[in-house]
Amino acid sequence: MTRVAFELADLLSECRVQEACHRLDGSALGLKVFVPPELQNRYPFNASAYVFLQQLRAAIWEYGTLEFPELALNKVNHTLCQRAPKQHGYSTNPYMTGSCQHLHQDTPPFPTAFWLAEVRRYYATWVTSQQGARRYVEYLNDNLSEGPQTEFDGEQLDDVHRALVPESVINGTGLLFNHQPGLLLIDNSERHQLYHARTCQFSAVHRDPDYGGDAPMYAYNEQGLLHYIDQLDSRRGADDRCAEDLQQVKVFLAAEQGMT
Repeated sequence: MTRVAFELADLLSECRVQEACHRLDGSALGLKVFVPPELQNRYPFNASAYVFLQQLRAAIWEYGTLEFPELALNKVNHTLCQRAPKQHGYSTNPYMTGSCQHLHQDTPPFPTAFWLAEVRRYYATWVTSQQGARRYVEYLNDNLSEGPQTEFDGEQLDDVHRALVPESVINGTGLLFNHQPGLLLIDNSERHQLYHARTCQFSAVHRDPDYGGDAPMYAYNEQGLLHYIDQLDSRRGADDRCAEDLQQVKVFLAAEQGMT
């Protein structure tokens, strides 16, 4: 698909929008863009996640999170397809097999995209402010003798999330995303100092401990696409790859780096 440059204003002229839809540390965060169903099969709304990441760089930096609720999934060149951990028993990647992840940023300052086609019932993406991340490190230091830099087993990390995720949502240092269908773009720069991690919806698992799996969550990251797409999931395969899209990502990053 030939890319045509656009700005956020071009999208907002055709879509309903909600600003300041979240709060972290008392400050407004986020923008939601509601794309009418009749536009979803038209460019740019049907483009790959990398088109959104690249054309909306300034908006991601400004708002911290951009959401396109219910936007139809485009799987082209996803770097990771995350289901429930029990569905990735073949993998050696803890980001695939663990119920919860350490808070982190993906290759800052490059933003990250997540896309869901259906409701994700048992897992979500926990996003925190720097204050929330600081609390996370302090909690690890106070409660785990190994400290935050040591790899500890999944049950310990689950307990950390059980304690801190609800606490952060209550005190305004954390938010839960990425459990409803649509596209999420998240800033990884110093602008908003956001951190994120997969977390388990423990109450849902408790209600249905024998659940078979969860809706696949597709992740997109430019550096991952260029350098380690095949390392993230040993069964990534050749599905949904597009050489033209990959080349356009390379061209965009080369031009961007040339301007810095």
